Parts: sequence; C-alpha cells; structure tokens
Amino acid sequence: MEDIDHSPFVLENAPLKQDVTGNGFPDRYAIKEVGTDRALTCLETPNLQVFIKAGLTVTASAARKAPPGTIFLDGVAQAEPFLDHEKKVYNLDHHEGCVRTFTLATCEQALIMCVKGLDLRDREWKIFANEPDLDTILSIWLILNHQRINNREAIHRRSLFALVRLEGIIDALGLELRELSGLPMDLLQKLMRVIDRLRTEELELKKAGEWTKTDFLEYTVRVLRKLDQFLIKLGELDDFKGVEELARIELTNNRIAVVVASDLGIYELEPHLAKLYGNRLGWVALRRGENDYTLRQMDLFMPVNLEDVYQRLNFMDPAVKGRMNVSRWGGSGDIGGSPRDRGTRLLPGEIVSACRDVIEKRSDIRHVKRFLTSAAFSMLIVIAAIATGQNWEPARWLGRKALGEVARSPILGFHTALLVFTLIMLGVVALRRPWQFGIMLPAGRDWWRLLPVAVICGFTGDVWVPGQMFFAADPVAAWTIALVLIPLSLELLFRGLIHGMMAQLASIQDCESRWFFSGPTIGSALLYAVTIGFQMTMMSDTPMAILTNGILIKHIAVAAIFGMAAGMIRERSHSILPAWLFNAAAVATSIIAFGPGG
Repeated sequence: MEDIDHSPFVLENAPLKQDVTGNGFPDRYAIKEVGTDRALTCLETPNLQVFIKAGLTVTASAARKAPPGTIFLDGVAQAEPFLDHEKKVYNLDHHEGCVRTFTLATCEQALIMCVKGLDLRDREWKIFANEPDLDTILSIWLILNHQRINNREAIHRRSLFALVRLEGIIDALGLELRELSGLPMDLLQKLMRVIDRLRTEELELKKAGEWTKTDFLEYTVRVLRKLDQFLIKLGELDDFKGVEELARIELTNNRIAVVVASDLGIYELEPHLAKLYGNRLGWVALRRGENDYTLRQMDLFMPVNLEDVYQRLNFMDPAVKGRMNVSRWGGSGDIGGSPRDRGTRLLPGEIVSACRDVIEKRSDIRHVKRFLTSAAFSMLIVIAAIATGQNWEPARWLGRKALGEVARSPILGFHTALLVFTLIMLGVVALRRPWQFGIMLPAGRDWWRLLPVAVICGFTGDVWVPGQMFFAADPVAAWTIALVLIPLSLELLFRGLIHGMMAQLASIQDCESRWFFSGPTIGSALLYAVTIGFQMTMMSDTPMAILTNGILIKHIAVAAIFGMAAGMIRERSHSILPAWLFNAAAVATSIIAFGPGG
C-alpha cells in the first residue's frame, strides 16, 4: 500500500487564483507559427506541438499510416482507439470502432498512458484535435505535463484523478450518470463547480453563437493556464526556466541539435536542458541577443566536435562568407559562438541545418549522390553548349550577310553557350549565397604557390587552345577568346557551379587551413578532364581520328592535373578569379611556347 497517494484533495470552493503570468504561475504555454500552420506548445516540452483545427478528420487507414510521433485525440481519426508503439502512432478516442458506453473517455485514456510511464522526450510529437471541449483539453494538459503526472510532490495528483474521472464519465455517459464516478457527494459537488468554471467561457461562446468563430488555440491556452492553477502545487514552478525552442533537427543515433532562447547563461541552463531533452541533446545553440549565439556540445561522444560545425557555419553565414579577415564562428571543441563584432545572419533553422550537414558529410552514399547530380548538371550544360556550337549561325540569326572567321567559329559558339548556360544555372542555385560558389574577391595569398603547376601544364603543350587559322583571321579576337572567354566559361562551370554544388556536403580548404585534396576538388577536376576530352572529340571534324589518337589521353591527363590545382586555388582563395587567371596563364604559356593549336 506504499504506492497509494494519501494526500488530501485540495479542490476548494474558492475562486481561481488570478492568472498571474508574472506573480505565481508562469506562462508556460505559447502559440507559434509552424510553416503555414499554428501550433500550441509548452515551454517545458518543446518537442510536443498541438494542432487544433475545426472539423479535422482522417480516415482509419490514413491514421494507421501517419508519420511516427503522431497522436490523434477525440474524433480526429475515424478509427477505433489504438496504440501502435512500434510506429509511435496513438489514437485516443471513444467514438469510432468501439462501444462508447464501455469505453473510457479520451482524457482517461491519456491519464492511464501517463501513469503507466509515458515518456515523449525521445522525438518530436504532433497532437491533433478538432474541437477543444474539456475532455480534449484535459487530454492535452496531461500529455504536455506527462513528466509531472507521477511526481506527487509536483501536482495535486488525487485531485487530478478525480477531475479526470468525473469529466470522463460526463463526456462518455452524460451528466445524469455522473454519480457512477463513485465520488463522495461533497467532492462531487466541488468538482462540478470546478468543471463549471473551466467551461464558463465555452458555454458563453456557444450561447452567443460565437463558438465556431473562436480561435481554438487561444481558448485552449486560457483553459490550460486555469488547470495549472488547480493542479500544480504552489511553489512547484518557482524554479521554472523560460526556455523557448526556436529550431530543432534530428542528427543521428537518437541525437538532436536545438536552438533555444533564454535569459540564462549556457552553464546555468544545462541542467534544465537535460531535464527537457534527456540524453538526446547533441548540440545546443543559445540565442543571447538578436544575432548572438553560444554553441555548446552537450554529448561528448558525438562523432565530430564543434570545430567541424564552426567550419560549416562560416561557409554558410552571409556575415562571414568564408572569409578570414572578419570575425567568425569559433571557439573550442566543446563551446564557442557566433562572430563577435557583427553577430550572425543565419536563422535558427539554418544553424541546426548546418549541424546536420556536418553529420551527413560522413555518409559516403550522400557524397556519391551529390557527385552524380553535379555530373548530370555539367553534362547537360556541356551537351547543350556543343549542340549550340555545332549549329552556330550568328550571321543568319543577326540578319547579316557575312561575319568574320572568328565570329562564325563553332569554338566561339560552344564557349559562349557554355558561359551563358552556366550563368543561368548559377543565377538559380547561387543567387542567395554566391560566395559558396566562388563569386567573391580573392582572399589569402598562399594560392600563388600553385602558379608553377599552371605554367608546367602549359609547357606540356597538351592544354587545348584554338588553332592557327583562328589566330590568323583576327589575332585580337583570338587572344581575347583564348585568354578570357574559354578559361572563364570553363572555370565558372567547374570551379564555380560544380565545385559549389559538391561543397554543400563536403569539407573544403580555406586560406588558413591545412593543404589537402577535398572531395569537390577531385570531383570537379574529373568532370573537367572528361569535358575537355568530350569537347575535343565532338568539336573536331574527324572525331574517330581523335578517339584513336594518343593525344586525347594526354590532354585529358593534363586537364585532370590542372583541374586538381585549380580546385585547390579556388578553395584557398575563396574565389574563381585566381582559377580563371591561372587557366589563362596555362593557355598563354602553351601558345607562346608552341604556337596556336600547339
């Protein structure tokens, strides 16, 4: 009998304590925007979101197939009550697929789940209701406060059980059978007065014909606050820490990253965060001001530490743009923060996305998918440019009788189309964050060390350049195309667009990092070399002769070597401009050493 609660009932005839969201009972409930919807949440259980939409229903099959972490309440799911623990989908109901007279009301079902040890901290949960009657609101209060239900020091537990039992009888069987609750008459009368107070606003709205026009979420919050005053012991919320969850994302191995806002410091907040999230919290970002964040690693056994997160945030943050001469995200391996001087321009959702990106970088399959996607984009652009070059007729398009040799050249058509198509794609994918695609001024100086590689590639004579007739027709135009158009179109495509796409899920160098070959450098170099070979073959008058000639292999090999160097130049300078310059230097070296057409 030791587990029996012998504490007295505390429901009195006295009126409700004033809703003192600043005096005694803090305001724990809030309504926030979730995409295009609005959801109610409790600041002590930020992973639970309550959606109340008038007339909301789902079919039985749809309810069974609902996403994990779904709870349907009181008539939303047109199905029998069920608990699918494997899928984490619950339907608390007493309408469909059951004998209502013999079935517990929704609030009693919720109470039993809580008393049996319901723990919802392991994931995000969405609770759906279609009308906030008292049975539904009691269920919502129980679910939002499920961690308190078995804490006899926190709530008036016997009062809660009696209130839920009486409301369950009334909702399932009707007011006339309330005596079936078995409660003593004096307690029954007290509880009826409590229920009347809780339903006062509902009854007034229905009498005035305004119930269907009511903001159900706002109404629910007001009733939840009244239930707090009835059921939570005075002083229990004195140490309540107002923590607002701004963003959350799943990482790996049942770990999450969150962004929260609070007036407390990160060390003061840690015990409360442990209470809210249990052992699931991997990283937390605490917003201290409008643009200032403290980043803390809560799980020492995360597969990567904050150093990797800082690099990703610096790559993404418009306030940093990967530059080294500005304040950056940084700190130690377990605690750090946003740029000190100007703060960050990242939104909370973008911060947690950066955390997930760092974890997902370790997935080989994602790198393969990213490479194949980038390859598809590059081949699409190259094929379109080759088709343009092979059908290049500027005189007819411009209504001119004749144009010069250079203007009619398929080479000009190919690289002009390559440049235009690449710029269009960059405008689509790089408009918001151009620095991630090398569209910025160069940084650092150590990338100059790779200039000899470009010169050596030029001296091999296997750098592709226009032929002798091209230069003989118009030397100025030929030199301009050879040193400006051709290198620019190739570098924008491979060190700009393709490298930038691959870098979204990869670690790359910067001007102060160690030297290494990154995945985007290797991938873009391979695609660059293939494109050079493809271009030489398709733009030739004798493609079969090119394919059977050993010169093609040499050109592809030199292109791969130069592509690796150009990728490193792009990363260490943060810009495609040096890569373009070095490409032009290789072409100029080849032309000077061996003449046009090498």
